[in-house]
Amino acid sequence: MPKVIWISNLRVFATLTVIMLHCAAGGIYLMGKIPDSWWWICNAANAFGRFAVPIFVMLSGYLLLGKYKNLIDFLSKRFSRIFIPFLVWTLIYMLWGSYFGVIPAEKTKLEIIDILRKIMFGGAGGSGHLWFVYMLLGIYLFLPILSKWITQASSQEIKYFLILWVISCTVYPYFNRFLGIKINFEIRYFSGYIGYFVLGYFLGNIQFSNAIPKIGYLALGIFVISWIITFVGIYFSTISNRSIYEANLFDYLSPSVIMMSVTAFLAFKNLFNLEFLPNLTTQIDKFSYGMYLMHLIPMKTISRQWHINFKWIHPIIGISTQFILTALVCYFAMLIISKIPKTSWITG
Repeated sequence: MPKVIWISNLRVFATLTVIMLHCAAGGIYLMGKIPDSWWWICNAANAFGRFAVPIFVMLSGYLLLGKYKNLIDFLSKRFSRIFIPFLVWTLIYMLWGSYFGVIPAEKTKLEIIDILRKIMFGGAGGSGHLWFVYMLLGIYLFLPILSKWITQASSQEIKYFLILWVISCTVYPYFNRFLGIKINFEIRYFSGYIGYFVLGYFLGNIQFSNAIPKIGYLALGIFVISWIITFVGIYFSTISNRSIYEANLFDYLSPSVIMMSVTAFLAFKNLFNLEFLPNLTTQIDKFSYGMYLMHLIPMKTISRQWHINFKWIHPIIGISTQFILTALVCYFAMLIISKIPKTSWITG
C-alpha cells in the first residue's frame, strides 16, 4: 500500500476531532454555572481537539512545500480549490444565520455592502470556524515564495527557522505576560501559523534512526502529557480570570499545543500507516474540507432544536451524541452532493 495511508488517517481523525471540539466548546464558558465535573469534561474535550487545526496546516505544508512549479497553475488550481467552496459556504451561512440564527451576530442584512463586509472580515452567520480558511489562504499566498526557499534550504536552515518560530510564539509572549518584560528584538517575521506549514514539511521528511514504533509510542506518551498540561493550564488561567474562560496562553501557538501537534503528527506517521475501514476513510478524507465548512449548521441545529448538547443528560452522552449526529449529517450530505456532477465547488 502507498506510504501516505497515515496522511488520510490523520486528516480524518483531525476532521472528526474538530467537530467533537466544537460540540464540547459551549461548556467551557460556564465555569461555576454547571457542575464542576461537567466543566472539566468539556474543558478536557476542548483541549484535546486543539491539535487538529495545526495538523491541517502541517499536512498542507508536507504535501505542498517543495512541489510548487508555476504561479498561475497554483493559483488557478490549489488556491481556487480552497477559496471557491469557502465563498459558497460563507454565503450559505449568511442565509442560514439570517433565517435561523438566534443571536444578532448571526444575522446578515443581505445587502451588498453587508455581504461584502462579512466576506472580507468574517463572521457570516456565526461561522467563526471559517477563520481557519482566512488563515490558510494567507499562507497559500506566501507559498510560492516559501516553496522556492525550502527547496534550497539545508536541514540546518530549516531547523534555524523553526527554533526562531518557537521562540517568537512562546518565549516572547510568556516573558511579557508573566515577567512584564517586553523584548524589543523584532522576530515577529517568524511567528504565526506559517511555522506549522514549515514544521509539517520538516517532520514529514525527517528520517529517524531509531525504530519507528518506538518513536510513535514516545510521541503518544508526550501527546497525553501535553494534553493534560493544556487543560489543567486552561483551568488555572480561567480561575485567575475570575472564572471567565481564558486560554490565551494555551492557544494554537502555545508550547503545549505545538507539542500536541508535533506528537500527533509523528504518532500517525510512525504507528498508524495502516488501513482502517479503507473505503470509509477514503471518502471522509475526500469530504474533509466540505465537512469542516458545513459542520456548524447541523451541530447548532441539533443543539437548538433537539437540545442535544453537553447539557443533555450528561456531558459525555451529550457531546458524544451531538458529535455522532453532526458527523453523520455532514458525511451523508457531502456524499449525496458529490453524486451530482461538478459540485466540487461545494464539497471542496
